[in-house]
Amino acid sequence: MLHWVDTIFPRRILFQKDRRLWHLFIGRLFASTGFSIVIPFLALYLHGTRGYPMSAVGLIFFVGALTGAAGQIVGGEWCDRSGRKVVLVWSQLIRSIAFLALGLAVTLHAPFLAFMALTSLSAFAGRMFEPPSGAMIADFTDGERRAEAYGVLRIGGNLGWALGPAIGGFLAALSYASLFFVAAAVLLFAAILIALKVEETSPRHRKRVDGEPAAAAEIPTVGPVPPERGFDLSVIGTTLRDRTFLRYCLITLIFFTVMAQLMSTLSVYVVEWARHTKVELGVLYTLNGLMVVFLQFPVVRLLTPFRLTTAMVAGSLLYVAGYSMMGLGSSFALLAAAMFVVTSGEIVSAPASMNLVANFSSDRLRGRYMGVYGLFNSFGWSIGPLVGGVLLDVATGRSLLLWGPIAGLMLLAALGYWDLRRRIDPATDQNKEVLT
Repeated sequence: MLHWVDTIFPRRILFQKDRRLWHLFIGRLFASTGFSIVIPFLALYLHGTRGYPMSAVGLIFFVGALTGAAGQIVGGEWCDRSGRKVVLVWSQLIRSIAFLALGLAVTLHAPFLAFMALTSLSAFAGRMFEPPSGAMIADFTDGERRAEAYGVLRIGGNLGWALGPAIGGFLAALSYASLFFVAAAVLLFAAILIALKVEETSPRHRKRVDGEPAAAAEIPTVGPVPPERGFDLSVIGTTLRDRTFLRYCLITLIFFTVMAQLMSTLSVYVVEWARHTKVELGVLYTLNGLMVVFLQFPVVRLLTPFRLTTAMVAGSLLYVAGYSMMGLGSSFALLAAAMFVVTSGEIVSAPASMNLVANFSSDRLRGRYMGVYGLFNSFGWSIGPLVGGVLLDVATGRSLLLWGPIAGLMLLAALGYWDLRRRIDPATDQNKEVLT
C-alpha cells in the first residue's frame, strides 16, 4: 500500500534494519536546521542593519569559507586517523559555541572584525562535518545504494533547509540576536544526538571499538600515511597527483563559486533590490529545501544508468537557466520559478559530485579525498560571496548585470564537466552497481 512512497522518499533504505543511515540522517537534519536558521539572514543584518557594503560582507564570507577549507582538510585527516564520529560531534559543539557568541555580538553591536572572526570559527567547524559524513556513507554502501544513500543524506540536510529559513524569517522579524541563540541550541542538540546515536563506521576504528584487533592498513598508491604522524600539508599534494581528480576539483571550484550565490547574494537581492519581505525570502529557501526532500530520491534513481559527469553537465545547465531567469525580473512568481530551476540543478548534480569523489578514492584514503574535494568546495563557497558582493555593489539595481556573469561562470563549469567526461575512466564515471 505504501510502495508509492518509495518513489519519492527513501523509506526502504532509511528505515531498514541497519539504522546507521537513519541516525546520520537525523543528525544531519538538526545540524542543517541550526545552520540555515542563521546564514540566509546574516548578510541582511550586516548590510541592512549595520550598513556595511556588500563587498565587505562578501569579504566576511570569503575569509570564513577559506577557514572552512582548512576545516575540510582537518576533518578529512582527523576522521581517517581517529574515526568519523568524534569529528562529527566536535564540529557541532564548536559551531554551537560560535553561534552563541555571534548572538552576543549582535546584542552588544560588536565591531566588524568580531563578526569576521566568529563567522570564520563557525565555518571551520561546520566544514569539518562534511568529510566524515561523506566517508560514513561510503564506508557502509556501494553501487546504486551508495548514490541513494548520498541522496538520503542530502534530503536530511535540505529538510533542515526547509525548516531553518522559515523559522529564521519569523525570528529575524523579531530580533536578529534570537536567530543565533536558537541556532546555537539546535546545534547543541545535534551534537548530543550524534554522540548518543550515530555509530562509528570506519573499518579500522570500528574494530577497535568492538575489541577486535585493527586490520592491517592498506598501503595507499600515493604513499603511506602512518596513523601516528601529525597533520601534514604534503598529503594534499600527494592526493592531487591524481591529475584527473585535480581537473575535477578545479571545475568544482567554479561550480561552487556559482552555487554560493544562493546565500548572501540572493538574500540581499530579494529583500534589498526586489523589495520582498524576510518571510518571503524564507519561503524561497523553504521551496529549495522541500524540493530536495521530495525529488532527490526519485531523481537519483532516474539517473542511475547514466554517467556521473552527464548529471554534472545537466545540473550545471539548469543552474545557468535558473540564474538567467533571475536577471529577467523581480516578481516573486518569477523568483520562485527561478528557484525551482536552480534547485533542480542542485538535485541532479549534488549526489553525482559526491559519488565521483568516492569512486576516485580507496577505502584507506576516502576521508582524505573527501577533505581535498571539500577544500575546493570551500574555496568556491569563499570566492562566491565576494564575487556576488562586488557585483551587487557594481550592478546598482541592474539585474542582468548581476546575474548574467554568474550564469556565464556556470556555463564554463558545464563545459569543463563535458571535457572531463572525455578524459575520465568510464568505470570511475559510473555508479558501481551499473557495471556489475
